[in-house]
Amino acid sequence: MNIRFSRSIFAAACVAAASAAQALPREDRASFVLFAGGNISMPGSFRGQTQPLQTTDPLGSTVYDDLKYSDAYKDGVTAGGEFDYAFDSHLSGFARAAYTEFNGSTQNIGEFEPAVDGAGHAISATFGDTATRELDVGARYTFTPDAKVRPFVGAALGAAHLSATRAEVENINGFGDMHVELAPASTVFQQRLETGLQFSPMRNFDLRLTAAATHTDGAHPSDDPNLTLLGLDRAGGEVRAHWDYPAELGAVWHF
Repeated sequence: MNIRFSRSIFAAACVAAASAAQALPREDRASFVLFAGGNISMPGSFRGQTQPLQTTDPLGSTVYDDLKYSDAYKDGVTAGGEFDYAFDSHLSGFARAAYTEFNGSTQNIGEFEPAVDGAGHAISATFGDTATRELDVGARYTFTPDAKVRPFVGAALGAAHLSATRAEVENINGFGDMHVELAPASTVFQQRLETGLQFSPMRNFDLRLTAAATHTDGAHPSDDPNLTLLGLDRAGGEVRAHWDYPAELGAVWHF
């Protein structure tokens, strides 16, 4: 091959490589994110029952209703970290780890109706705090990558470890409480969709606002014998699959 021609090819390759490096600098391919946020909404419910529980002591029947997750648990707070790698100026992959804590509350979960004349009473339960630990991998597509404000969409698959779901449930006779485990600690699959905006106030540092929808599979059923004593083995001994809708604010460092 002609030496002058080889030099021309080499020079052209260098120019092309320099142009690519300028479009997406090597040091900007990777980034680390710290984020925090909370759940805007958590629809879904614990399972109710299809027929009343009949008891002889006390004599009467008890019906447990569907209970919304958002009633049983308040103030879901999320924090975590993420590692991103940009394949090109639009498409990036990420691995994400998060921890979410939910504060339990006290709610009426059913009603006892005596068989003879008399006033019925509500059955209440105090739910213990619970938490999830999540690990996801996914991809994100960024629109207008050269702008200061960049909208994006993303999707991820992963797993969530759910803490045990426990509650102190009022006895049917109205005296004292009984500790029950509605669902044991479980590791289940989850899927996540997200959208948001990323803002670049300075080089190598961004702020990211994300709105997400996360679907978490149902937890394994509990075999706690106290569920049978309270009649909850047919009502509430199951934590259903559900969606939650977190909003997160993240700080992004490029390197």
